[in-house]
Amino acid sequence: MRFLTARSGCSISSLSRYAFCADKPRSIGTAFALLASQSLALNKSPCQICARPLETGAICGKCISNANYFDHAIAPLLYREPVSHMLRALKYHNAFGFARSAASVISEAALKRGEKKPDLICSVPMTTRALRKRGFNQSALIALLTGYRLGIPVSNHLLRKVRQTPHQSDLNARERKSNLKNAFRCQRRVEGRHVVIVDDVLTTGATVNELARTLKKAGASRVDVWVCARTE
Repeated sequence: MRFLTARSGCSISSLSRYAFCADKPRSIGTAFALLASQSLALNKSPCQICARPLETGAICGKCISNANYFDHAIAPLLYREPVSHMLRALKYHNAFGFARSAASVISEAALKRGEKKPDLICSVPMTTRALRKRGFNQSALIALLTGYRLGIPVSNHLLRKVRQTPHQSDLNARERKSNLKNAFRCQRRVEGRHVVIVDDVLTTGATVNELARTLKKAGASRVDVWVCARTE
């Protein structure tokens, strides 16, 4: 069984060099020291499966009553200001420096929690039309940086979104689940592989759950989800 280590020449204390600030990233130490200095809301007692914030760390009622296709999720932060501002700036205003911040937080959280080292990291895909409109995929950027920091191979073309769907943010939880059914395709077999999906924020979990279903249909033995923040 393999556990995560920092990339050679990159210690845990140097994993995060970027602060959550309105202008540009600046160096101030480790990711978790950074969080304390910025008074960001930590996800202190997450559900052990979906990382939903709870009063006490256990398994939430939703995960007990409805099994997920993904096995485990980590989300170190709560989706509150200034984290929500940072992630929106990355997604809609090309604030690419914040991708480094998100990757640093994810990487150090995975290291601190002693996560098993996966065989592969992948990102949440966009349709060609959506990618052309936005110009980049923030999930793919965060995945590349996370993989580099942890020395894990990244395949941002492993998953493909094969049909355009309404924006998840415009739908309720039930609509989100049905909206994504059969919307993704795995481009190759991943027989017996441990795959991690990296993204910026986890909301209802409908998207990553459908991606995990797609990966397991393609042979993945385990699928985990690593994100920067979790909605409440």
